[in-house]
Amino acid sequence: MRFTPIAAGLAVALLGLNIAAAAPAGPVIKIGHVAATSGPIAHLGKDNENGARMAVEELNAKGGVLIAGKRYRIELDAEDDAGDPRQGTAVAQKMVDAKVVGVVGHETSGTTIPASRIYFDAGIPQI
Repeated sequence: MRFTPIAAGLAVALLGLNIAAAAPAGPVIKIGHVAATSGPIAHLGKDNENGARMAVEELNAKGGVLIAGKRYRIELDAEDDAGDPRQGTAVAQKMVDAKVVGVVGHETSGTTIPASRIYFDAGIPQI
């Protein structure tokens, strides 16, 4: 599955965020992105990450997000799972520890399935 800027923007919207009209302020909302950015399918993972980065940049350029009257800037925390289930679960735990509010990824079912339990247990939505 490939994520485009539209898909990444949709991911942000699905996390309950609304686009604001003014410049983003200091508070940050961290969203994770995980895909294979090394290894045999790195070109796909890098495309996915670039799309997510573009979506975040567009949201921030439009003023970030407004939640309950407070403005937030979106920050993308991108990690490489190398298409490896063991690395995928390690990265998933890293995302939990980083307190991301949601994750776009993983790229393949081989990494998504084992990582999904970690996100579920932490209450972090995964798209």
